Amino acid sequence: MARLALRNLSRNRRRTLLSAGIVALGCALSLVVLGFVERSRALIQETTVQQFGNLQIADPKLLDGKAEGFEYLVSPAVRAQVEGLVRPERGVVGTTAQLSLSGLLAVRRTTAVVRAVGVVPENDVLDYNDLVVTGRGLRADDVGTVLVGQTLADELGLRPGDFVNLTATTVAGAFNVSPLEVVGLFRFSSAEVERAQVFVPLAFAQLLLATDGVDRIVVRLDRLGRTWAAARAIGARLAAAQLPLEVRTWDVLSPFYRGLSGFFDLLFGFLVAAVFILVFFIVLQILTLSFLERTREVGTIRALGTRRGEVFGLFVEESLWLGLAGGGIGVVAGVGISLLFNAAGIPWQPPGTVQAVTLGVDFTAPVILIPFGVSVISTVASAFLPAYQATRVSVVDALRAV
Repeated sequence: MARLALRNLSRNRRRTLLSAGIVALGCALSLVVLGFVERSRALIQETTVQQFGNLQIADPKLLDGKAEGFEYLVSPAVRAQVEGLVRPERGVVGTTAQLSLSGLLAVRRTTAVVRAVGVVPENDVLDYNDLVVTGRGLRADDVGTVLVGQTLADELGLRPGDFVNLTATTVAGAFNVSPLEVVGLFRFSSAEVERAQVFVPLAFAQLLLATDGVDRIVVRLDRLGRTWAAARAIGARLAAAQLPLEVRTWDVLSPFYRGLSGFFDLLFGFLVAAVFILVFFIVLQILTLSFLERTREVGTIRALGTRRGEVFGLFVEESLWLGLAGGGIGVVAGVGISLLFNAAGIPWQPPGTVQAVTLGVDFTAPVILIPFGVSVISTVASAFLPAYQATRVSVVDALRAV
């Protein structure tokens, strides 16, 4: 049957090549777009994990933005207990703690409302020192130092070595103010983060708020793929220990990523639907014409004893080979275009970001298999109707066809 199907395709090579070319075009287009979407998604994932870590453990009121006062703070004893529960989990690189506070940053007569994040300097879990572009990062022996975003520094006229005042409200409700030395300026992917967030040593943040607690524990894993399994396992341990804390993954913590990822999925879904419909109807017209021209042939083989199901299967198999050939050509063409696109190294600065990224296309197994599968399925599906119509013609009428 396969040999006969291939021979039938070779009888009208121009029509076969046209059909295969349409399938290949749709497959190549889908592959390039999906590869671009996946590369863009990977870049956003990397930036998001760099900002939040793989997992964060905190009071759900804090994570949901519903906390009032400082009742969400995690005491040193609870922090040690949580770290003990996290440590045995497979793939855990380490943990660190943070303490965030809202404050007023004053430089001479200029002020700015900022979110100061107290971090453990020089930790191996979530170290923001690698974002520093001017000056130095925070050190373990630092106390009254701060890292300021480049955007905010430009607006306030700050440079490393300058001093600023940070005013905040303590846990008890009193005002506290302290001078800070700007030791470095950092660059992040978002200008809004650079403008609204600064980093200080954790010990200083605790001193400013007059507390020994932290607001969250950050967990780093060796692989991104372990994130969700680790979150479930750690969450179960916290529940068993009756700790009123919750585990959130990096994608849940970032509304920006969820929104953009959903847009990417919608974009590719629309493209797949468009390619499927395009290939389906164009190949449907071509195959319908082809099968109509072979009406007498169908009548002849039916008269020789071939069953309707076998004729139907023959036509469907022809379209299957056509889809496989067109999809294969499309994959080769798509990978070739992707390689050329990656070699071009085209820079692009996304809206709202401060650093340009290099556009690229990934061609992993899913990126290749999904467009290939869609192309084959749409081609085979387009053969069902004309194949069915061809098999329903009576033998006598088929033999009379001109």
